[in-house]
Amino acid sequence: MNQRRIFALLIPLTVLIVTSGCQVGGSKSFVQGDSPEENNAEYTGGPVTGDWVVMDLLDEPESLNPYTSTSASATNIYSGYIYESFLRTQRVPPWDDEPLLAESLPEISGDHLVYTWKLCSGIYFHDGHPLTMRDAAFSLKAIMNPYVDDLPSKPYYAELDSLKIMDDLNLMMYCSQPYFLHQGFLGGFSIIPEHIFDPEGLMADLTYFQVKNGSAFGRIAEFLEKSEHATWRELVPAVTLAALEKSIAGATHDHIKWKDVEKAVPGLRSMRPAEALDAVSVFLAGQPDGDGAAGLLNEVRKSTRNVLNTLPITTKINAETGSKDFPRRKELMETCRDIHDQIEKFGRSFNIHEQNRAPTVGSGPYMFESWSTGQEIVLRRNPNYWRGEGYAYLDKIVWRILTDVTASLVALKNGEVDFVDNLQTLQYLTMTNRKSFLDKFIKDTYLIPTYTYLGWRNTHPIFKDKRVRLAMTHMVRRKDIRDKLLFGFAEIVVSNFYRYGMDYDSTIVPYKYDPEEAVRLLTEAGWKDVDNDGILEKDSLEFRFEMLIPSGSTFAQQLTSILREDLFMIGIEMDIRQLEWSVFINNYIRNHNFDACFLGWVFGMKGDPKQVWHSESAKGRGSNHIEFMNPEADSLIDAARTEFNVEKRIALYHRFQRILHEEQPYTFLFSSMRKPAYDRRFKGVKWYPFRPGYQLDEWFVPKEERKYQ
Repeated sequence: MNQRRIFALLIPLTVLIVTSGCQVGGSKSFVQGDSPEENNAEYTGGPVTGDWVVMDLLDEPESLNPYTSTSASATNIYSGYIYESFLRTQRVPPWDDEPLLAESLPEISGDHLVYTWKLCSGIYFHDGHPLTMRDAAFSLKAIMNPYVDDLPSKPYYAELDSLKIMDDLNLMMYCSQPYFLHQGFLGGFSIIPEHIFDPEGLMADLTYFQVKNGSAFGRIAEFLEKSEHATWRELVPAVTLAALEKSIAGATHDHIKWKDVEKAVPGLRSMRPAEALDAVSVFLAGQPDGDGAAGLLNEVRKSTRNVLNTLPITTKINAETGSKDFPRRKELMETCRDIHDQIEKFGRSFNIHEQNRAPTVGSGPYMFESWSTGQEIVLRRNPNYWRGEGYAYLDKIVWRILTDVTASLVALKNGEVDFVDNLQTLQYLTMTNRKSFLDKFIKDTYLIPTYTYLGWRNTHPIFKDKRVRLAMTHMVRRKDIRDKLLFGFAEIVVSNFYRYGMDYDSTIVPYKYDPEEAVRLLTEAGWKDVDNDGILEKDSLEFRFEMLIPSGSTFAQQLTSILREDLFMIGIEMDIRQLEWSVFINNYIRNHNFDACFLGWVFGMKGDPKQVWHSESAKGRGSNHIEFMNPEADSLIDAARTEFNVEKRIALYHRFQRILHEEQPYTFLFSSMRKPAYDRRFKGVKWYPFRPGYQLDEWFVPKEERKYQ
């Protein structure tokens, strides 16, 4: 398993819950089915190659690029099968990191800032090209390229400052500050082939640091192209001010506009850049909403200074300049423009690379064969896998793209698919409990770290008041829905951490369904039915909004339909809009273009909330889709990332969860058990407490039971 799965991934643990012998149905329709362990034990031979597994896929991914796709379905296809990483998770307790492409765990400096890796020798990509540390360094450049659409991953590598390739098999990573999950992330990224993704060599001569700070080169070049006034000594403050003005001019940045800056700092335009920058910094420091703009200013100033120090031309300019002149100005401009344009050209081409749809070159035990849109995705076993034989047995893995859960079960019963990884609760309880089904298939349950939620976009005029968000939570019948729709195969959760992990604060009590309290909160927030038309209003704004849900989720349809009726009874009109998954994610969720949404996250056994909850992730297409921004939450997240004392880190996370409970940016819903069913011809089947919960490279079929030749 690729450690990239630590990342939170969109979906419609240290504890593994398994039902041994599926007991299903009511007291008069009790049927006992075999467990995976019992079915495995029926075969006494060793694993053999051959046959296929065909499984359902409800959510067709937008791509199979490890860095531009954020869907769990894509990760389940490429991770560990097509692409590999330095480390993976052990398949036995305690589920720690173990080497895969690396010879061993990294050598880590005492200050947790330097990680030294040694690659196994004799690793080859599917096309026969050697995999070296150049590919590893290139992969990290791709992750941090500012023009690569990989916002979810970037926060986890923000503290990785530079790389040193010692030779083809040895790499040193230098970090700017410690992070308690560094080993997992620095060893968990998918290594992709440089010769395939960068045939022009655009990244080859650029350092990781330069690529990571590629936007800074663009800012310097743009400033020099437009201005001829700043001297060399004042270039950094001048570029910083120009970047801040561009960012907030004509628009708000933490509620501060550029005209506010000019009004507060008289004569700003006539000041020297260094003097003006100091004055603006003082102004922002005194503003309650100035943290974001001040952070941007400091970030630009630091990155501008640092990238200039990477250029040989800087030494020449320093040697030749006086106090007011600017030698080699045009040469510097052209150098920065060339570097920036290379970085941008690579990033934009990477986002649409043909390998995103057809990843034909990886290093894993399976190779990409085909992707027929709307039909199926097929991988075939790699006969020349670098580790040799005994690491994968099935000849093919086929994901058949089906439109809904009903079609999946019909396909399973008809023999069109072999494995459905998550039956619906009613399917599990009533449609698959006949002896004829259990004679052919194995059913079970298991739990991985996931949760579903209703997300209220916190910057929306209706949902910006936390009293409104709390009222919405009080209108959700979570207990009834869990008991009656999910039949108890789920637990109500109150935060973003794994329900049975050490970080989860189990002392927080979920808010109850309470329409009276919801009405009280809405009234307190100023919402009233002024014109007696049955809809609440506030300041001429009516309480009407749209709830987006993915079209393949029956549960989302049921839950939101119940919520719509309950909200209507207290004067709120909610429209439900269903969208196909790729449109739902790419056009709306990732663009933060919605009022409210139903979604879920699948995440890792160790948690770090930064990707989903930090204010930095609320920008652009970051994973903080609901744009929750809270300074205390940010500080807790940042502090926990560098806290290696487990008890202290848990205390920080418990306080963070209290903030979420008070603010209710989400209505957290459920962590649900998965309910798989598969053809009993498969042996070697196990469930794991990390996603997706199974490893298909372990499955095999005895020769006499093969279905596909």
